[in-house]
Amino acid sequence: MSRQRRLVMIVLGLVVFYIGLWAASQWWEKALAIPYGDADISPDGCVRVQAFRPYWVLPNSFHPQFHPDDPQDLSWFIRWESPAFFRLYDNRDGQLLGESEIYDLTAHGAPVSWGSRGHPTVMVGLIQIGDLPPDCARNRPY
Repeated sequence: MSRQRRLVMIVLGLVVFYIGLWAASQWWEKALAIPYGDADISPDGCVRVQAFRPYWVLPNSFHPQFHPDDPQDLSWFIRWESPAFFRLYDNRDGQLLGESEIYDLTAHGAPVSWGSRGHPTVMVGLIQIGDLPPDCARNRPY
């Protein structure tokens, strides 16, 4: 094998390795994430929202950033200040009701909005997490 061919094979192997590492990191960034702070419990006690810090091995500039209003608007090679995502749980049985994408809380975070009868979606700032269960007090028609 010539030296040039060996160099091409090494470079190609590294590219394949890094693409595989990036693809695997898309899974483990949420699967191995640890809770961040205490959970927020809704006023009626029906659901809770837990913030998580993603488990990132690669530098944060290799993780794309979405905009909450337009999931197709993807930005690469940016500086993350406070990356996090949220999970919405039924507080009665612990069932996962929803999960957000990873967003920069500095740009898109705010207090929790617990939804209402007309709009039963739980949000943190611009970040949509999930819908309230139909039998929750805020979601019942009166």
